Amino acid sequence: MLTCKLCLASPCRPAGQTLGRRLLHCPACGLVFVPDEHWLSVDDERRRYQFHDNAPGNAGYRRFLGQVTDVVAALTPRPTSILDFGSGELAVLTGLLIDRGHACTAYDPLYGLGSPAGTYNLVILCEVLEHLRDLRGELHALRGRLARDGRVLVRTQPYPAVDEIPAWWYSRDSTHINFAAPETFTAMLPILNLTRVERPADDLFLLA
Repeated sequence: MLTCKLCLASPCRPAGQTLGRRLLHCPACGLVFVPDEHWLSVDDERRRYQFHDNAPGNAGYRRFLGQVTDVVAALTPRPTSILDFGSGELAVLTGLLIDRGHACTAYDPLYGLGSPAGTYNLVILCEVLEHLRDLRGELHALRGRLARDGRVLVRTQPYPAVDEIPAWWYSRDSTHINFAAPETFTAMLPILNLTRVERPADDLFLLA
């Protein structure tokens, strides 16, 4: 029986293939995911990221991240401690947030970067959710990193429709193994001990 890696509901239903990988759809929470037998090795995943131009000098990438920093700057109350979870090797978003006066810590276990300590008012997962192998476990661990007033800001592309995912550009990245619908974020709330979802942009979800 195929069980959802987020909400643990079963059975999950076949949802086609992309890059020769099976896709499964959870009708309970909307998550579409790639079963682990199709995942890249950690070393291959890390090598795949070397083709991403996510350097501080990439003006387009900085503009892309600027949309996140604008949302963070508009939050009330202002977060006083931020964790950039899955920051990437160069932690560009962390640097941009620090430049804007935020206290931000970079963390990316894939590169051995950072070591979260204490709790945070805001945890950011910017283009990270789609890569997480232990999705439920990682979210549950983040729950322990949230301060009493903590929030989680997630940036990911919600899928257009289940039957469109196999041809969707976002699914054509071999490191992407999780695809969310808007209702998927509601299913994350009890795992994080949070109560509501806001959507400040099409690809930004704030859990509070």
